[in-house]
Amino acid sequence: MGSKVKIGLELAELIKTENLGGKERLPNTETHMKQWCAHFALDEKALREILTNLRDAHYIFIINIVLPDPNLYLPSIDSYAYADPSLLNDLKRYSENRLEKTYESTFYKKKSPFQITRELFPKIKEFNNSAMGKCLNESVMLDEFIRVLTNVPFEFADQWRAAKLREIYSEEEEETPHIEEELAAKARAMDQPSGKEYIENPKSAWSKITTNFSIEFLLRIHFRKYEFDVVKKLILKGKIQSETDLKFIRDTLQLMESRTNQDPILKRHMNEMIELRRLAQTKLNILRTSPKSY
Repeated sequence: MGSKVKIGLELAELIKTENLGGKERLPNTETHMKQWCAHFALDEKALREILTNLRDAHYIFIINIVLPDPNLYLPSIDSYAYADPSLLNDLKRYSENRLEKTYESTFYKKKSPFQITRELFPKIKEFNNSAMGKCLNESVMLDEFIRVLTNVPFEFADQWRAAKLREIYSEEEEETPHIEEELAAKARAMDQPSGKEYIENPKSAWSKITTNFSIEFLLRIHFRKYEFDVVKKLILKGKIQSETDLKFIRDTLQLMESRTNQDPILKRHMNEMIELRRLAQTKLNILRTSPKSY
């Protein structure tokens, strides 16, 4: 676990250094992914997992600046900002200045960042994978992230973040089977007369916290903080497995998907929500087709 945490912290510092004075200021997967992979001798999948963990531990913010388009073989592109209030404000000024210049060179007229955002953000999909679209996404999301950081500053303190990162890697050391492996294991269990169910370790952190709070309450907190990866891990590890809880996850995600136009941050998590909703539905289907024990 120690080496993983060390790599994560070093990557966070590399992002911070770029934010402070790099050529791009906001490094992204298109400009820096290969460089980081070579630096740490890791493949892209492993590096993306580290970036996701840094986001979940509140060391960085991830901004989706290009939406994927399978028809055009267009991959998703993310940019990265270190979670520090003064740095984020500086990056916001930088991104707004770049947005103004990009708008002027595109439309040959000047407007303020606020006017540009009000005019173009409702039709952001039209500018996907363009300089205008990238600048617009960064400017809007940096503003949102500054609000998030201001609302819960204690979650961005070094002590909180360090503890959270250690917790994430501690959980990842537990065996987490893939969905296919889990389904196969379920099928094998159904062939057995007793059909043993997953038994929660009474000493685990999840078991302790669920003795004081309902799973629905905890899920609401995770959804409010856009922690869809955390909920996915809880399902895959068997910590969430009841039909009631899985239905709640599925139905809540359906509702959230219908409200993405009202929440710019939520819109950036659309793929994660769809994937999680499908996972919950898969688990429900398994429960409904499993033979009942008497």
